[in-house]
Amino acid sequence: MPVSPRDQSESTTCHGPGCFNLVKQSPRGRRRHYCSDPCGTHYRRSVRPAADNGAFAEASLTELTRLTAQFDLSGDSPERDLALLVECEKVWKDLKSAVVLQSRDGRMKMPEIAQRLHMSTTTLARSLEGAPGRRERRLSPETDVRIPEQPRPQRHPAPGPPRARRPQGGTGDMDGAAPGCGPAATLASALSHLHRRSSATYKALGAEVGVDPSYISRAVSGERIPSWPVTRKLALALETDPEEILPLWRAARGYILDGTTDVQAALRGLHTAAAHPDVQTLAARTHLTTDQITHALTGPGLPDWDTTQAIVSALHGQHELIRPLWNAARAAVLSTRAAASSTCTISAGAFG
Repeated sequence: MPVSPRDQSESTTCHGPGCFNLVKQSPRGRRRHYCSDPCGTHYRRSVRPAADNGAFAEASLTELTRLTAQFDLSGDSPERDLALLVECEKVWKDLKSAVVLQSRDGRMKMPEIAQRLHMSTTTLARSLEGAPGRRERRLSPETDVRIPEQPRPQRHPAPGPPRARRPQGGTGDMDGAAPGCGPAATLASALSHLHRRSSATYKALGAEVGVDPSYISRAVSGERIPSWPVTRKLALALETDPEEILPLWRAARGYILDGTTDVQAALRGLHTAAAHPDVQTLAARTHLTTDQITHALTGPGLPDWDTTQAIVSALHGQHELIRPLWNAARAAVLSTRAAASSTCTISAGAFG
């Protein structure tokens, strides 16, 4: 009697530290590495370097004490007192973040921390988005207090045309609201597909990313466009390459896409948003060969614009968003060819 594919499934050992449970593998779909979401989270946390949040808190408190000792409340130096107030607020933000991170290290849940600080979990999670970078700067040996503080490097790429704070179809907040269609909906579609494929719960993803589970739900459903640090962590938690999601996020935020030349990454992002249709399906939609589609999605080399345009249409993308990206990639290719052709190619024998 022939054996069906379902009877040929195998079992592997869970990758979670100290877990020896068997993970049953299906002959179809992605391979599973963990027996449960908590095991996967435990493993990813175990391979990360431990953060010294205690030193972060001590350094912030020491600096705050030093700054407050410099106040002259006689009123003779109001300009300096005002500058000190600004610096104290920044250091106080570091101290608050450090104490919250220490509380999380002690296994205190985000809702409990937010309740004790009299704020919502979403506001608390948003306040922690830049905490790792501020911790590194605070603990860096070269870090000195500056009054006034030196300007920080630009966080985002060059902005594109202004985007409405409350677009039609969304509620609008500091993170931006996703309208019912367009680039924001494409980003939400990609995150939704990745979430369904992973079968991870909102609670597990919230713990992994460091935000409230309800915020993950709103990002996946398209009600919110998260910041890039949150989107990047979410992509990693969903086991996908953040570089494929980055062009979708930039387009959803209204940024110009010609700052990068990786057209293949943008096409793979659209492929994810379209729920990963197979090559044969795309070939039927575009009348291209399977080799042309595979080459366009994975390279090497840059596909021509007609091929790129056909694939974007088949993936329900926007040509006007991909064209500047393709133009920048094309310019980079032409520049490389021009530099190569200008190299001297005369052989040594020509000189006798």
